[in-house]
Amino acid sequence: MTPGQASSASDRSHRTGILCALTSSLGAGLATVVGKWNLEAVSPLLLSCMIFTTSTVILSVGYLPFRGLGRVFRLTRRGWFWMIMFTISSWVAILSFWAGVQRMDPSLAAFLNRTEVPIAILLGIIFLKERFTRRETVGALLSIAGIVIMKLTLRIEYSAGFWLVLLGSLFFGITEFISKIAVRHVEPVVLTYVRGLFLAAAYWAVLLSGGHSLEGLDQVWVGIVVLGILGPIMSRMMYLLALKRLALSKVAVISQSQPIFVIVTALLVLGQLPTPREMTGGLFVLAGCVLMIGAGRKNGIMARISQLGSGKR
Repeated sequence: MTPGQASSASDRSHRTGILCALTSSLGAGLATVVGKWNLEAVSPLLLSCMIFTTSTVILSVGYLPFRGLGRVFRLTRRGWFWMIMFTISSWVAILSFWAGVQRMDPSLAAFLNRTEVPIAILLGIIFLKERFTRRETVGALLSIAGIVIMKLTLRIEYSAGFWLVLLGSLFFGITEFISKIAVRHVEPVVLTYVRGLFLAAAYWAVLLSGGHSLEGLDQVWVGIVVLGILGPIMSRMMYLLALKRLALSKVAVISQSQPIFVIVTALLVLGQLPTPREMTGGLFVLAGCVLMIGAGRKNGIMARISQLGSGKR
């Protein structure tokens, strides 16, 4: 391959990565609003269970015949380790997030969920022995200020949802840190499929062992199918494909557009919007996240996490 061809291939890969990241953000935004509608009839546990059952069935029919079961599950020890870690962190993050969304405005939940970025950066500090740059410090303070504003101005009926979404964000931050490493050892589609299969089995185990009801499922089955496509397939798989082609910092910046998709969709479909003060707090969180992600692109913490995922030292 000539230098010109290599450059052209790199440009195509970069454009594809950006498209995948935007598609992921759009899918996550739409999924949040559809999930809010579904949660009017079913519990967060049942919703989580059905999301991954649906996505597993779809990928089993549309992917396994071309890939083969043996090739999908033929992973290295490191691949299995990071797959399991990815699944465990996802299990807690997803269930907590949906439990929170059930109790609050989906647009506000989308803003609050962006705090996964400071969490991922904090993990970089802990595990990579990094220090905050000045811009990362300012960004962290902006994000914290945004969270405080959102909490102080929050409608009282949203209080429980606030803490549940924040808990979900903590584990989503852990998940994003793990996923950048996991995608180095496991192909994105395989990672999506196997994680979804494990999550579906785990959610079903809890659902059946606890005697939880399937009530309400008949009312929202169409929404469940749509959510199974939007969440694990459109959002998560596209995110992992983007990570394959772009640095984590760039994917993270693009993912900050998610609340915009949620706000527009929630307004059109549910007629819901955060209050001006809640919106202000959310914008503080977004501004802080973008500042932290963009701080010191070559030597910043997000850049170091990307290097860890790509195997550079």
